[in-house]
Amino acid sequence: MTQVFTPETWLTLYCLPHAGGSARPYGGLGTAVPPGVRVVPLELPGHGTRLREPLLRDIGQVVTEVIRLMGEYQGRPFALFGHSFGALVAYETTRRLRQLSTPPELLLVSGRNTPVWPLSHEPIHTLPDPLFTAGLRRMGGIPQALLAHPSVLQVYLPSLRADLGMVETYAHTHSEPLDVPIAAFAGLRDRLTDPAGMEAWAELTERHFELTLLRKGHFFLDEPEFRAALADRLGRLGPPAVLAPTESGSTAGPRH
Repeated sequence: MTQVFTPETWLTLYCLPHAGGSARPYGGLGTAVPPGVRVVPLELPGHGTRLREPLLRDIGQVVTEVIRLMGEYQGRPFALFGHSFGALVAYETTRRLRQLSTPPELLLVSGRNTPVWPLSHEPIHTLPDPLFTAGLRRMGGIPQALLAHPSVLQVYLPSLRADLGMVETYAHTHSEPLDVPIAAFAGLRDRLTDPAGMEAWAELTERHFELTLLRKGHFFLDEPEFRAALADRLGRLGPPAVLAPTESGSTAGPRH
């Protein structure tokens, strides 16, 4: 469930799902983040509760939709978090928001090597269903719960194809690093990433970067190890300093 905004909220964490995924896996993160952090999972067209809407097949269109969904909250401090396909969307969204002079406080990515590197697997999004599903199984890029229910998996295949199509045809064209810090998370047993590929996200920012390696595979959002690391990183952002009243009754910020 999405947390409600209160006056004590000092940061909104927007979350973007993996290929074919929905906002639902992020629903429980509200209990894992520090006090004052509001978790807002974003649902893309053709996914989850928006399953009946037309799918987007261009990452630029996805970025535009993400910013539209964020619209009512712009102007308040926020961070972006994306897993796998969502990491690529979060990165491109940060690029766009930087152009609009409204960058996030922090970009958090997981389950995907740097977008500068070549694809970590052979493209599969154009394969017929049986080979496409077999490719997903080999990569470990689909939750076991879906693989165990073929009839349910069929419902997700169109969104999986659309999202993987964007991943597998993506070309990194940016030359300047971001001036936004990046925090990366990776599973040591993830067949879609490797430590060097995750460490290379550091090249995409001129600000602070850190990588957290977890003893897991590709899907670890519910794992205590990841949740503790996420809470720690967000906690180190910290809420803004409380302004102290001056003798005249006005407020004064901290001196630097």
